[in-house]
Amino acid sequence: MVADEPQSASGRASRSDTSRLEALSDGVIAVAITLLVLDLKVPHVEDESLWNALVTQWPSYFAYITSFLVIGILWVNHHSIFRQIRATTRGLMLINLVLLMLIVAIPFATSLVADYVTKPGVNATVAMATYSAVALAIALAIASLWGYALRHPALLEPEVDVEAARKAFPRFSIGSLVYLVLLVVSFVSPILALTGTFLVALYYSFEHLPKARATEA
Repeated sequence: MVADEPQSASGRASRSDTSRLEALSDGVIAVAITLLVLDLKVPHVEDESLWNALVTQWPSYFAYITSFLVIGILWVNHHSIFRQIRATTRGLMLINLVLLMLIVAIPFATSLVADYVTKPGVNATVAMATYSAVALAIALAIASLWGYALRHPALLEPEVDVEAARKAFPRFSIGSLVYLVLLVVSFVSPILALTGTFLVALYYSFEHLPKARATEA
């Protein structure tokens, strides 16, 4: 089979063509989002206030909430993309694998931020820059995934308005530019960069893909 032909045993595209890819993606994303909670530690106190001990751990909570939103919105966008894709190619699968590889790095980057973002000196910058670089790479990967599908209309559901989707693509992929800016900001103010990442996740809670069908359940 030619590498860029839609994967289908019958020679015709069908929804089942993407089911294994979606199942793998859902599993990997579920593991990544669950691993985030492992960085939340129960403080052990004796004479001091438990409340004060919890407050001092605010970077861990902020990093956890931010990364949970980031992964959650990634899953929503990934689901939206594959509702409009009916077949796969080797190229599409490889791009998706790269995306998953980057997503599972989020818990590691989150731990770095939680431990170092409030520390003085260069360590906070390195931690936040690492996180921002991972986020930027993920934004580029998911934009590449959708862009690849738009360049191969045979992979898309018949109801997809390809021209409208192509016109909307810059809006969908603007996250890459934003994360690039946040990467630069992380060298100036790591806390500001983390806050910006949180706000970007909120922004992407809105749908940025054209409807695949006129009416959706």
